[in-house]
Amino acid sequence: MKTFEAKTLEDAKRVACEELGITSEELKYNIIDEKRGLFSKKVVIECYCEKMVEDYIKDYVTTILNDMGFEVEIVTFKQDDRIYCNIDTDNNSILIGKAGVILRTLNFITKNAVATTFKERIEVSLDINGYKENRYKKVLAMAKRFGKQVQRTHIDVALDPLPADERKIMHQAIAEMEHLSTESQGEGRNRFITIHYVD
Repeated sequence: MKTFEAKTLEDAKRVACEELGITSEELKYNIIDEKRGLFSKKVVIECYCEKMVEDYIKDYVTTILNDMGFEVEIVTFKQDDRIYCNIDTDNNSILIGKAGVILRTLNFITKNAVATTFKERIEVSLDINGYKENRYKKVLAMAKRFGKQVQRTHIDVALDPLPADERKIMHQAIAEMEHLSTESQGEGRNRFITIHYVD
């Protein structure tokens, strides 16, 4: 986050855009101080742009993993209102953890750090050597398989517990299938999905 001060909001935004090398549409800002006196006016804004967020994520994750002794290469990009961070490392199995638990923890920590730094909830998705992408493909295939089973038998199916991001994929996939609905049940890491047949 960077701060800029000027007599008016428009002037402060213009100075910020010039220094950051971005357009006004790319600028995200919050007014943190504003004074309107008889003889003086002042507006202070705190602002950032998408590239600053991507650079922050890249530096943050690199620092954490380097401090843990891992050599990594990281690429960040934005797609569909979410910032993706792809991590390339020779120690992928260690950093992913059993059923992706370490990767999800790293994602959670990074997302909270971004929200604290930029004072806004920003969707962040970390992946290591394509693990999450491959996992999502498996979850999607599982959704279609169990969905067809429920369509055929009309018998509800309760699945094993899944993390929130995988449950979301499951809900979306089932929503596209006829005569089916999904329901999340349970608490915390024991939360699971039941697929229901509906007329």
